[in-house]
Amino acid sequence: MAIDPICGMKVDETKAKKKGLVVDGDKPVYFCSEDCKSKYLNKGQEPWYRSQTFARVFPWVLAVVLIGGSIWAYLGDFMILYMGIFFILFSLMKMLDWSGFVKAFAQYDLIAKNVSFYGWLYPGIELTLGVLYLTNTFITGAAWATVFIMGIGAIGVGKNLLSKNQVKCACLGTKINVPLTKVTLLEDIIMVAMASIILFY
Repeated sequence: MAIDPICGMKVDETKAKKKGLVVDGDKPVYFCSEDCKSKYLNKGQEPWYRSQTFARVFPWVLAVVLIGGSIWAYLGDFMILYMGIFFILFSLMKMLDWSGFVKAFAQYDLIAKNVSFYGWLYPGIELTLGVLYLTNTFITGAAWATVFIMGIGAIGVGKNLLSKNQVKCACLGTKINVPLTKVTLLEDIIMVAMASIILFY
Protein backbone atom coordinates (compact mmCIF):
# COMPACT_ATOMS: atom_id res chain seq x y z
CA MET A 1 0.00 0.00 0.00
CA ALA A 2 1.16 3.52 -0.84
CA ILE A 3 0.05 6.89 0.55
CA ASP A 4 -1.50 9.52 -1.70
CA PRO A 5 0.71 12.61 -1.12
CA ILE A 6 -2.20 14.98 -1.73
CA CYS A 7 -4.99 13.64 0.51
CA GLY A 8 -3.02 11.21 2.71
CA MET A 9 -5.25 8.24 1.89
CA LYS A 10 -3.95 4.68 1.51
CA VAL A 11 -3.75 3.52 -2.11
CA ASP A 12 -3.59 0.01 -3.53
CA GLU A 13 -0.59 0.25 -5.88
CA THR A 14 -1.83 -2.47 -8.27
CA LYS A 15 -5.26 -0.85 -8.68
CA ALA A 16 -3.71 2.59 -9.07
CA LYS A 17 -1.46 1.31 -11.89
CA LYS A 18 -4.42 -0.24 -13.72
CA LYS A 19 -6.31 3.06 -13.55
CA GLY A 20 -3.26 5.12 -14.55
CA LEU A 21 -3.18 6.86 -11.17
CA VAL A 22 0.60 6.82 -10.89
CA VAL A 23 3.38 9.24 -11.77
CA ASP A 24 6.59 7.41 -12.62
CA GLY A 25 9.99 8.78 -11.77
CA ASP A 26 12.90 7.78 -9.54
CA LYS A 27 10.19 6.68 -7.12
CA PRO A 28 6.61 6.08 -8.37
CA VAL A 29 3.91 8.21 -6.73
CA TYR A 30 0.42 6.70 -6.40
CA PHE A 31 -2.93 8.49 -6.15
CA CYS A 32 -6.47 7.63 -5.05
CA SER A 33 -8.14 9.64 -7.83
CA GLU A 34 -7.56 11.69 -10.99
CA ASP A 35 -8.28 14.79 -8.91
CA CYS A 36 -5.35 14.12 -6.56
CA LYS A 37 -3.05 13.20 -9.47
CA SER A 38 -3.95 16.46 -11.23
CA LYS A 39 -3.29 18.47 -8.06
CA TYR A 40 0.11 16.81 -7.69
CA LEU A 41 1.07 17.59 -11.29
CA ASN A 42 -0.05 21.22 -10.86
CA LYS A 43 1.45 21.70 -7.41
CA GLY A 44 2.61 25.26 -7.92
CA GLN A 45 -0.90 26.32 -8.89
CA GLU A 46 -2.64 25.02 -5.76
CA PRO A 47 -5.09 27.45 -4.10
CA TRP A 48 -4.16 28.81 -0.67
CA TYR A 49 -6.74 26.66 1.14
CA ARG A 50 -4.95 23.49 -0.01
CA SER A 51 -1.47 24.67 1.04
CA GLN A 52 0.60 23.11 3.82
CA THR A 53 0.64 26.44 5.69
CA PHE A 54 -3.15 26.48 5.75
CA ALA A 55 -3.17 22.85 6.93
CA ARG A 56 -0.92 23.77 9.88
CA VAL A 57 -2.72 26.97 10.94
CA PHE A 58 -6.41 26.29 10.24
CA PRO A 59 -7.00 23.52 12.84
CA TRP A 60 -5.96 25.88 15.63
CA VAL A 61 -8.16 28.69 14.29
CA LEU A 62 -11.02 26.18 14.15
CA ALA A 63 -10.30 25.12 17.75
CA VAL A 64 -10.56 28.72 18.99
CA VAL A 65 -13.81 29.25 17.06
CA LEU A 66 -15.33 25.98 18.34
CA ILE A 67 -14.38 26.55 21.99
CA GLY A 68 -15.24 30.27 21.99
CA GLY A 69 -18.47 29.71 20.07
CA SER A 70 -19.68 26.87 22.27
CA ILE A 71 -18.98 28.78 25.52
CA TRP A 72 -20.71 31.89 24.16
CA ALA A 73 -23.66 29.78 22.93
CA TYR A 74 -24.03 28.11 26.33
CA LEU A 75 -23.78 31.32 28.33
CA GLY A 76 -25.99 33.21 25.87
CA ASP A 77 -28.61 30.46 25.89
CA PHE A 78 -28.55 29.85 22.13
CA MET A 79 -26.77 26.49 22.20
CA ILE A 80 -29.41 24.67 20.10
CA LEU A 81 -29.16 27.36 17.41
CA TYR A 82 -25.34 27.07 17.47
CA MET A 83 -25.53 23.29 17.04
CA GLY A 84 -27.95 23.66 14.12
CA ILE A 85 -25.67 26.11 12.31
CA PHE A 86 -22.65 23.91 13.05
CA PHE A 87 -24.23 20.78 11.57
CA ILE A 88 -25.58 22.50 8.47
CA LEU A 89 -22.29 24.25 7.63
CA PHE A 90 -20.22 21.12 8.17
CA SER A 91 -22.63 18.93 6.19
CA LEU A 92 -22.64 21.32 3.22
CA MET A 93 -18.83 21.35 3.17
CA LYS A 94 -18.85 17.55 3.01
CA MET A 95 -21.36 17.58 0.15
CA LEU A 96 -19.02 19.64 -2.08
CA ASP A 97 -17.06 16.44 -2.75
CA TRP A 98 -19.31 13.66 -1.48
CA SER A 99 -17.33 10.71 -2.89
CA GLY A 100 -14.04 12.21 -1.65
CA PHE A 101 -15.57 12.64 1.80
CA VAL A 102 -16.68 8.99 1.87
CA LYS A 103 -13.13 7.78 1.08
CA ALA A 104 -11.49 10.08 3.63
CA PHE A 105 -14.08 9.36 6.35
CA ALA A 106 -13.60 5.59 5.96
CA GLN A 107 -9.92 6.03 6.91
CA TYR A 108 -10.77 6.63 10.57
CA ASP A 109 -14.49 6.39 11.40
CA LEU A 110 -15.32 3.08 13.10
CA ILE A 111 -18.64 2.54 11.31
CA ALA A 112 -17.66 3.94 7.88
CA LYS A 113 -14.64 1.61 7.81
CA ASN A 114 -16.93 -1.41 7.79
CA VAL A 115 -20.19 -0.04 6.35
CA SER A 116 -19.47 2.17 3.34
CA PHE A 117 -23.14 3.12 3.01
CA TYR A 118 -22.86 4.95 6.35
CA GLY A 119 -20.25 7.27 4.83
CA TRP A 120 -22.65 8.13 2.00
CA LEU A 121 -25.46 8.80 4.49
CA TYR A 122 -23.40 10.82 6.98
CA PRO A 123 -23.60 14.31 5.37
CA GLY A 124 -27.37 13.85 5.07
CA ILE A 125 -27.59 12.81 8.73
CA GLU A 126 -25.71 15.95 9.78
CA LEU A 127 -27.92 18.14 7.57
CA THR A 128 -31.05 16.58 9.08
CA LEU A 129 -29.73 17.16 12.61
CA GLY A 130 -28.97 20.77 11.71
CA VAL A 131 -32.52 21.34 10.45
CA LEU A 132 -34.00 19.69 13.58
CA TYR A 133 -31.94 21.93 15.87
CA LEU A 134 -32.71 25.10 13.90
CA THR A 135 -36.44 24.37 13.85
CA ASN A 136 -36.42 23.16 17.46
CA THR A 137 -38.05 19.87 16.38
CA PHE A 138 -37.51 16.43 17.99
CA ILE A 139 -34.67 17.95 20.03
CA THR A 140 -34.36 14.97 22.40
CA GLY A 141 -34.04 12.54 19.48
CA ALA A 142 -31.57 14.84 17.73
CA ALA A 143 -29.49 15.10 20.91
CA TRP A 144 -29.35 11.29 21.33
CA ALA A 145 -28.36 10.92 17.66
CA THR A 146 -25.65 13.56 18.18
CA VAL A 147 -24.24 11.75 21.23
CA PHE A 148 -24.16 8.50 19.23
CA ILE A 149 -22.60 9.65 15.94
CA MET A 150 -20.18 12.17 17.46
CA GLY A 151 -19.27 9.76 20.26
CA ILE A 152 -18.45 7.01 17.76
CA GLY A 153 -16.57 9.61 15.73
CA ALA A 154 -14.52 10.66 18.76
CA ILE A 155 -13.50 7.06 19.46
CA GLY A 156 -12.42 6.56 15.83
CA VAL A 157 -10.46 9.81 15.76
CA GLY A 158 -8.84 9.01 19.12
CA LYS A 159 -7.75 5.55 17.94
CA ASN A 160 -6.29 7.03 14.77
CA LEU A 161 -4.37 9.72 16.66
CA LEU A 162 -2.91 7.09 19.02
CA SER A 163 -1.80 4.97 16.05
CA LYS A 164 0.06 7.99 14.59
CA ASN A 165 -1.54 7.16 11.23
CA GLN A 166 -1.57 10.46 9.32
CA VAL A 167 -4.80 10.87 7.36
CA LYS A 168 -6.89 13.71 6.01
CA CYS A 169 -9.68 15.04 8.21
CA ALA A 170 -13.09 14.72 6.55
CA CYS A 171 -14.94 16.97 9.04
CA LEU A 172 -15.01 19.86 6.55
CA GLY A 173 -15.00 17.69 3.44
CA THR A 174 -12.01 17.28 1.14
CA LYS A 175 -11.96 20.56 -0.77
CA ILE A 176 -9.71 22.16 1.84
CA ASN A 177 -6.49 20.69 3.21
CA VAL A 178 -7.09 19.83 6.88
CA PRO A 179 -5.18 16.98 8.58
CA LEU A 180 -6.73 14.83 11.28
CA THR A 181 -5.58 16.37 14.58
CA LYS A 182 -6.65 16.73 18.21
CA VAL A 183 -8.91 19.57 17.03
CA THR A 184 -11.09 16.99 15.22
CA LEU A 185 -11.36 15.06 18.47
CA LEU A 186 -12.19 18.30 20.31
CA GLU A 187 -14.96 19.05 17.80
CA ASP A 188 -16.60 15.67 18.44
CA ILE A 189 -16.27 15.99 22.22
CA ILE A 190 -17.77 19.50 22.26
CA MET A 191 -20.82 18.32 20.29
CA VAL A 192 -21.29 15.30 22.59
CA ALA A 193 -21.02 17.61 25.63
CA MET A 194 -23.56 20.08 24.26
CA ALA A 195 -26.01 17.30 23.33
CA SER A 196 -25.56 15.82 26.82
CA ILE A 197 -26.41 19.19 28.39
CA ILE A 198 -29.64 19.22 26.36
CA LEU A 199 -30.51 15.72 27.55
CA PHE A 200 -29.58 15.86 31.22
CA TYR A 201 -29.79 19.52 32.35
